[in-house]
Amino acid sequence: MTPRPLAARGLLVAVLALTGTAAACGSQVEAPAPSLKDRVSVSGSFGERPVIRIKAPLTLKQTSSWVTRSGSGGDVVGAASTAILQLTIADGRTGKMAISTKDAGQRPLEVKMGDQVFPSLAQSLTGKPTGSRVVVASTAKDAYGAQGSPQIGIKSGDPVVIVADVLSTDPSTPLEAPTGATHAPPRGLPRIVEAGGQPARLDFGTRRKPSRYRAFVLSEGTGKAVTDPDRVAVKYVGQVWGAPKPFEQTYTGRPALVSIGLGSVIKAWDRALVGLKEGSRVMIVCPPATAYGATAQGSIPARSTLVFVVDVLGVG
Repeated sequence: MTPRPLAARGLLVAVLALTGTAAACGSQVEAPAPSLKDRVSVSGSFGERPVIRIKAPLTLKQTSSWVTRSGSGGDVVGAASTAILQLTIADGRTGKMAISTKDAGQRPLEVKMGDQVFPSLAQSLTGKPTGSRVVVASTAKDAYGAQGSPQIGIKSGDPVVIVADVLSTDPSTPLEAPTGATHAPPRGLPRIVEAGGQPARLDFGTRRKPSRYRAFVLSEGTGKAVTDPDRVAVKYVGQVWGAPKPFEQTYTGRPALVSIGLGSVIKAWDRALVGLKEGSRVMIVCPPATAYGATAQGSIPARSTLVFVVDVLGVG
């Protein structure tokens, strides 16, 4: 199996409990009682570190959630979607902030709903559109349980308040093909060879291998622009410079879903795709420093210069 242009990367150590210690089964998430919303208030701008005020200690009989900001017009989080979140957690017993992706050295989290978050948080986020802020007041049972999370100061049996800002999620209705004005690749770049009207491989001929990163827009999309970070649906062909055939080609299947701006893809993709609009096609020349460097990846030799043609077909 040939590698996709994804850089190996684990979830942030700071939220280990979200990825490994959550209870196997969450209880049904209830609408909050008026008395609960009197005891928990959340303020601050979407996407920034929220201010969470808790009249501690918080006593919860069941997990509850509510929306303080509803996104509009964007894709919604599915039960098995991957979403990009700003997460902030406070201890319901003490009222103190425990951890946030807005803390120094942290960044938004790319998480899969069915696997990497508390079931109660996943349930609360499912069906919410991009741009929403969701507050979850979780019992200890539905969060860190009897073991707590000592690394972020949460003791055994402590309830927690989680604030999740949905920055992006999987595009639900990607385009079939690029849109907008088209441009031929400049001289010196490989020729795109098509099959059935789709890019199939690249023909390098006798062209000299470039030494620097380059990106050229071949089709100018007119849809939503890719931001940092974002979930995008793409089709692409990737080839080592001078190789006779691609190491990967996805035009014959469904679009791949990737995160841009989080280091989940090679550096050249993070650099090239931010700012492109849905419906764009781009050719990216990726010297080793912007690809896999001195590390071989499957059929890709170490220190390879790669070339990709990428269609941006959906932006979450």
